[in-house]
Order: sequence, then C-alpha cells, then structure tokens
Amino acid sequence: MALVAGAVMAASIYGGTAHPAVLALRLAKAAVIISVCVILLRRRANDTVAALLSLAFLTWTITSSFDFASAELLPRLLDRVRFLLFVLALLLFPDARWRPRWTRNVAFASVAIFLLGAAEGLGFVPTRLFLPLAISCVIAAIAALILRFRTAATQSEKQQFKWVALGLFSGVGLILVARVGAALSAGHAMLAASPVLFEGLFQLGIILVALGFLVSLLRYRLFDAEAAITRSAAYAGLTLALVGTFAGSEALIEMLGQQYLGMGVGNVSAAMAAAVAAVLLAPLHERISAWAEHHFERDLALLKHELPELLADFPAGSSARRLATVVLPRICIAIHVSRAALVVDNAVLAATGLQPRQVRAWFGRAAISAKDHLALREPADALFPVRMVMCCSSGSVRGWLLLGPRPDGSLPGKHEFAALESVVPALRQALLATKDREDAQKRERRRFRAMNRRIDELSRRVDVLYPVAQAA
Repeated sequence: MALVAGAVMAASIYGGTAHPAVLALRLAKAAVIISVCVILLRRRANDTVAALLSLAFLTWTITSSFDFASAELLPRLLDRVRFLLFVLALLLFPDARWRPRWTRNVAFASVAIFLLGAAEGLGFVPTRLFLPLAISCVIAAIAALILRFRTAATQSEKQQFKWVALGLFSGVGLILVARVGAALSAGHAMLAASPVLFEGLFQLGIILVALGFLVSLLRYRLFDAEAAITRSAAYAGLTLALVGTFAGSEALIEMLGQQYLGMGVGNVSAAMAAAVAAVLLAPLHERISAWAEHHFERDLALLKHELPELLADFPAGSSARRLATVVLPRICIAIHVSRAALVVDNAVLAATGLQPRQVRAWFGRAAISAKDHLALREPADALFPVRMVMCCSSGSVRGWLLLGPRPDGSLPGKHEFAALESVVPALRQALLATKDREDAQKRERRRFRAMNRRIDELSRRVDVLYPVAQAA
C-alpha cells in the first residue's frame, strides 16, 4: 500500500495538473502519513489495530491525492476500502477486542456495506445507499468508543480515548469545513478564488486524525490530552468568536452607513470591524480560555482555585500531618503523578504511591539542593524527578514537595507546573505556619512537663523535710 501511495504521488508530480500549492500540500500530507505508518509498523508491529489504521491511512493518502469531485474508479474503490479498514479499527480500538459484543454485528454490517459500495463503484448496482449506510456504521463505531471510554479500567486507557477523540473531532471538523467550502465555492467568487485554503484544511484534517491515533497507540505523553483539548477548544472558540464579531460588526457598520449616510461605507466598514475584533481579542481570549480550562481540565482548575480556599479554611487546631494528608492526594489527581510526598523539616508528613520509610530512605541519600530556590526537574531521577522547594521568610529551606512521573513515565507539562507554582506559596504558608505552631506547642508541653517534674521533686523534698521540721 505504501508503494501504491508513493506511485500515486509520483504520478501527480510528473503528470498531474493540480495547482503547485495544492500539490505541495498533498506531498506534505503524504510524507506525514507515511511516517506515521512507519512508526506504527516499527513500534506496534504485532498490534492488529495499528495494522488496520496504517492501511486505512495509506489508502486515505491515495484517495485524498485526487480532487474532491473526482469520478475516477480507483479513488472511489479505495475510498470503500478505507471505510472498511477505518471502521474495523475503531471497533477494535485499543486492545483488539470486541467490546461491547454488538460491535461484531457492526463489523459484519460494515463488510456488507463495503461490498455494496464496491458494486456501486463498479456500476453493477444502480443504488446510492453506500454513503448513508457507511455514515451509520461510523456513528455506531464512535458510540462503541464512547462506551469503552466510560467503562475503561485504567486512567491511561481513558487518556488514549481522549487523544483519539481530539484527533477525530478536530480532523473531521476541518475535513467537513473543507468539503462544505469546496461545495459552496462554485457560487461565490471570493471562495472560488481560494482553493488552496480548502485543500490545506482537508489535508490538515487527515494529518490530525492520524496524529491522534499515533499518540494514543504509542502511549506517548498520554496525560497531556486535557491540555491539548483545552487549547484546541480555546483556539477554535476564539476563532469563531472573532469571525462572528468581525462579520457582525462589518454588517452593522455597513447597514448604519447606508441608513444614515445614504451611501456604502465600503472598505471603511471592514477596517472598523477589524478594529472592533482587535479590541475584543484579549478579553475574549481570557474568557474562552477560562471556560475551556474549567470544562476540559476540571481537576487542574479546581486545584488552582479551590486549594487556596481549602488551606485558608482549614481548622486552626489541625496538625501539619493532617493538612498534608488532605492536600497531597488532590495534587496527585490534578497533576496525574504516580507518587508524591511532602517533607517539612526533614520529616515526611504525607506520601502517596509509596511508603513514608521509602521517602525517608531516598531523602536521606539524595543530594537535593535548593538551587536559586526554584523547582527542580531532573528526568534522570526515577523516584522524584520533580521537586519544589518551600522556604521560610528568612530564605532557608524548610520543606519539599516531591513529585514522581506520570503513569506513562513522562513529566508534568508546563501548564501543570505553572498551576503548581501558583498554589505552592499558599501551601508553604499554611504548612510552615501549622508546623511552627506545632513546634511551639511541643516546646510549651516540654516546658510544662519540666515544671511539673520540678514541682513534684520539690513536693517530695517538702514531704521529707516537713516531719523533721515538725519534730524539731
């Protein structure tokens, strides 16, 4: 299939009639897709899902090298083959098992629909049922993906589905935009003048779908899915908001100009609408980013906004160990780390993912330092590669927030690290204040115990001397 894809691309270079920019986009897409398939072949050689996806992507590389409205026999037949391979891959993702059981029936139906589509493409059957039936099978396969996501046993498996969802949503969205734009361009002069734009969106959509599956199958930085989804949603929402603001402002300014000035404003309306969109860029970006973070990175958003409130409202009489035991699991859930520990004044207050004695043993032999009093990230340290220092007001090091890697072995991302740095000051203040209060209470108790011992000793002496004094 890779050889066929290469031959099609070579034929398009030497004998094609496509626009040079369109041809460049198709070649770039082919290079990315073939690279994805090579990586899957080398890293997932015995994976059925990876094999099906590789064949589907290579078939898609061939069919997408033709124009949208191409009526040639080869792209039509290969499009049916790609449908069958892609649906089977979706039904078996990620572990090549039929879950739930009704996915087998969808697979049999997909094979029948593929045969019907091939018969239609060859002209043996005069029907036009392939496309609606194929869409129904794809929807059923996506429903099976959603069910497997809801019943996933591990967090890593859920992250795989999130990467696939990101690739499918963004990629298919761009492909649909390109298809609709190409269909409408025939009756619109401005759209007809920019075929490269729709071709670029179409090819980029294919690349995004392939990259989503690649990251998911390789399990590389699985736990960055929320950040990628958040940014994609924020950029998409910001783009739609700006386009809507620009179009609405331009139409309103044009209408007001015609109504009150009696003439068309012309290019002035576009310039004024662009100025309105530019003014609203910063507030829209802030609001949309906050919305996307709240919906797609809920744990991280809760950590940044609720942890300082939790620390401020924590009961005053609680111990530092109790405070650390409550806070540390919240940090682990938000950052997705496999283990973590809080150490203050060389005492392990709380540990998650391993025993406190293991933390004490590591802390005793690890040569950690508060270099510039910043957080340290050392990937070579397998136990706690991320260490955030907690200093008192005088600048001396009092404690450490120790974080391990995520379940896939990667370190927390920059956005997670920034969230930690935003909450560590409140955590440091609460922990050190509680620890100082505990230390002061311990000193008071020791002083009272010493005073009581001395009083008892004096009482014993009085008890001994009193009879003697009374006899005298």
